[in-house]
Amino acid sequence: MEFAKLIAFVIAPQISFEEIWVNKLSSYFGNLEHKGTFFPFNKTSYYQPEMGDNLHRCVISFEGLIEPENIGTYKNKAIELENTLKNENGGRILNIDIGYMDFDKIVLPSTKRGPFKLYAGGGLWLDMVLTYSKGDFTPTAWAFADFKDNPYKKDLILIREKYKRGLVILPSCS
Repeated sequence: MEFAKLIAFVIAPQISFEEIWVNKLSSYFGNLEHKGTFFPFNKTSYYQPEMGDNLHRCVISFEGLIEPENIGTYKNKAIELENTLKNENGGRILNIDIGYMDFDKIVLPSTKRGPFKLYAGGGLWLDMVLTYSKGDFTPTAWAFADFKDNPYKKDLILIREKYKRGLVILPSCS
């Protein structure tokens, strides 16, 4: 059986994020294990009309491990949470790119198809955005610009260490 670490790359105005994630994200996905550094999300203006200015992105992880084949359930929960948190104009106040990390990669499910995404059923495609090799996370050729710059690298290394420790304490199947 394969296990992975549940992670999320979250985009939000930095000042409002603290109150949202402690309560809401934990209630949907479990206790937070790692909160990464916020970095300005300025490689695209795609989210500005809906979410406003001063957007930042960080990576977070949750306690425990998941079975990667269940990532669609987590994606649907992320969409549900985004839809419950709306601003006065009806737009989202945060974007949750939920996904998983295993030994070799970071995979984000998407409701949008693309040339490098694999269909996973249920209207979801899987997008491998970063690979891990020789102590480093490397963006795929098709990754978004902020993943190519990868300011999240330090946090991802820390999350990967927690993932590896989590695998060690799993009971063995006999």
